[in-house]
Amino acid sequence: MSTAFLSNVLRIIGAIFVVFFVLALIGSATKMTEPALLYRLVGWADPGDAEEQMISIVYIVWGVFLWRAAKEPLSHHLFLDFTLVANFAHFGLMAIQAVVMPGEHLHLVGDVLAGFILLAVLAAAWLPVRRQLTASSVV
Repeated sequence: MSTAFLSNVLRIIGAIFVVFFVLALIGSATKMTEPALLYRLVGWADPGDAEEQMISIVYIVWGVFLWRAAKEPLSHHLFLDFTLVANFAHFGLMAIQAVVMPGEHLHLVGDVLAGFILLAVLAAAWLPVRRQLTASSVV
C-alpha cells in the first residue's frame, strides 16, 4: 500500500470521527433518542450521559488530528500506532460489553461492527507502510 492511500484513509476516518461524534455529542447533549433504532445501535447508557459526551469530544479532536496527520503520515507513526492499538482496545471492550450487558447486544451490529470495519481499513493502509518504515529503520 502507498502513503497516498494511507493519507486518503486517514482523511476519511478523521472525517467519519468528526461527523459521527459531533452528531453523537449533539444527540447526547440534547438527550435526543430519535430515531430509536439509531440510538439503540450507537447510543450507550442514558441519553445525556456525561461519559458519552466526554468520549465524543475526545473523538472529535482525534478526528481532526487524523486529518492533519494525513498530510505527512510517516511523520506521525507513533500517533498512527496509538490510534490503531487504542481503538482496537476500545472496540474490543465495547464488543465484550455489548455481549455481557443486558439490552446492549444490538451494538454488535451497530457501532462495534462499524468500529472494527474502520480499524480493518486503517490496518490495511497503515501496517504495510509501517513494515516498510521498520525495514528501513525509520521507526
